Amino acid sequence: MTALQPKPDPRPHRSAFYQVNELAHQISGDVVLVPDASNLIGIRREDLVKISHWANNGDEGEHLLTPDNIDRLAVLTDGFFRFIDEGNDASVVTLWRGGTPIVQQIDGEPCEAAVDLVTDAISGLRPLQEKWHGLPPLEAEIEILAHRKGFVAGHRPKWLERMARANLAERDVDPAATGEPKGEPLAANDNEPQVDKRLLPYGAAYGGEIRGTTLFGAIVDGKPGQILFSADVAWFYTATGARRISLPEKPKSLAATPFSLGDPSAIPERDWLFGRHFIRKYATASVGPGGGGKTAHSISEALAMVTGRPLLDPDGPLTKPLRVWWINAEDPQDEIARRFHGAAKHFGVTNEQVGGRLFTDSGRDQQFVIARQEGRDLKIVEPFIEDMVAEIRRRDIDVVIIDPFVSTHEAQENDNGAMQRVTAAWVRVADEGNCGVELVHHVAKNQGEVTADSARGGGAFKDKVRSMRVFNVMTQAEGEKAGVDDPRAYFRVDFGKVNMVASGHSLWRRFVSVPLMNGRGLAKTGDEIGVVEPWKWPSADTIAERAASARAAVVADVPAETLAGVKVRLEASDYKADQRAKHWAGNLLIETGIADGREQAKAMLAAWIDAGELEIVRMKDASRHESDFIKPVAGV
Repeated sequence: MTALQPKPDPRPHRSAFYQVNELAHQISGDVVLVPDASNLIGIRREDLVKISHWANNGDEGEHLLTPDNIDRLAVLTDGFFRFIDEGNDASVVTLWRGGTPIVQQIDGEPCEAAVDLVTDAISGLRPLQEKWHGLPPLEAEIEILAHRKGFVAGHRPKWLERMARANLAERDVDPAATGEPKGEPLAANDNEPQVDKRLLPYGAAYGGEIRGTTLFGAIVDGKPGQILFSADVAWFYTATGARRISLPEKPKSLAATPFSLGDPSAIPERDWLFGRHFIRKYATASVGPGGGGKTAHSISEALAMVTGRPLLDPDGPLTKPLRVWWINAEDPQDEIARRFHGAAKHFGVTNEQVGGRLFTDSGRDQQFVIARQEGRDLKIVEPFIEDMVAEIRRRDIDVVIIDPFVSTHEAQENDNGAMQRVTAAWVRVADEGNCGVELVHHVAKNQGEVTADSARGGGAFKDKVRSMRVFNVMTQAEGEKAGVDDPRAYFRVDFGKVNMVASGHSLWRRFVSVPLMNGRGLAKTGDEIGVVEPWKWPSADTIAERAASARAAVVADVPAETLAGVKVRLEASDYKADQRAKHWAGNLLIETGIADGREQAKAMLAAWIDAGELEIVRMKDASRHESDFIKPVAGV
């Protein structure tokens, strides 16, 4: 009977990648593809293509890893300053070749020690350890900084120690702690491997391979490194330094929590920060068309928050001043300064009133990207979240305003899952930073009335934020009703989605132009800045009076004898009030040349009705059907 043959691996390139990736952790390198596996002579570092996944297309969007080019898999190791005192510019390639690697230097000054170091690490003769392992944390940090600054041996200025202490404090590392062991073998009998068993749970949590006293290839917070013990403290070492590390907490098992009604006064009140929109530990959003006032409005709000003055609510009370971090991911810092100076000038805000509670930054100077696209995968940038939360805590920030949201991620906006992850990441910043995060977002193109569903991208964005405001520019019809000359200078703010408070009436705003007076020569006014200020919709009585005045103006220049003639004609014949009728009263005005067209005729009839000269009378027409007719008022 013929023995069953094992099925061939349908994806051998996947298995090969994982093996080479393990080798890369072992020798502190990156997985790459070489141009030609049969000839390494003459290749340089720029000829290599880094890959981070077996299905990854590489840095240039080509050189896809396939079963046919497995032999091109290799590992690039450089930065040998971490291990030895030479080979700073050396690059060493380890060609995998199915498990029998070739080690060869391809760049830099010839350095046999670098090649030997990688070879020994592969063969297990000597672990690949940074040269500052074994030093106390403070001394190790000073040496790392000295190398980066290019100081020669023995030259260590005092400020270097201060910088090292600050770095360790940020990583919560005790500068006086003892260093980790230098790799001496543990006591063991001949039948047991000489490994530090304390590393076993760390290997289970972070991956990697234990060799002697070191866990190689551990991945912590997305960064590769090594874990060792000093006394009873575990340390995680990377190319940039070391920090203490502990095992992640095991998640609690799922359990249902009983609920019972008690005293509602014992429930903590929601921590509203400003305007029943900003709330601590939640993400909120403002959505509107480009140029619709979102950015300028957020600047006026930021000044109101940091000063505690009701700049956008003249009848409102003073509030507790807040600390605000206003971030524009697109505009340069000088444009941010112009906008805030313009708003401060308009509202009479002084630097003393700001009180050091306002922080502004530009995405051109610092990266504020919370999610990046790597091939087909969307990766949340965990180091950015850590840095963001740390700075929020350090500055005691109450509100972070991000403008625009789209510039903080590389996700596909029509991908609901991706948008949910990105928005959830900002919710994490709000929660861990104990602050409110406001995301200023655009709407899709060709939108009419902006609603919560108009936000660009998937609906997951709307569903993830706690409160969403929508911005709509005043329409031409609204402008005519309100009696304003330039409707585009006015906009309204509505709560498009409110989870925590009942929605109210629209809040109206308008743009005013503020000269900075930063010009030179004859043009002293300089830049003109659009500043958002509060505006109230006129009352119903005011609108009615304005409309009546406008109608009266339409007939103000009509001679009395002309009006008398119109009355005679209307009395003698039956002219209807309905514009659709063949015998509409407005046609009389057009035929006699009193009105230039239907709109003017309509306005003139309305004005004379308002003035009590004409009236609408209900009567039967020639067909014995009741209709509305326009007749002169009796006795007038």
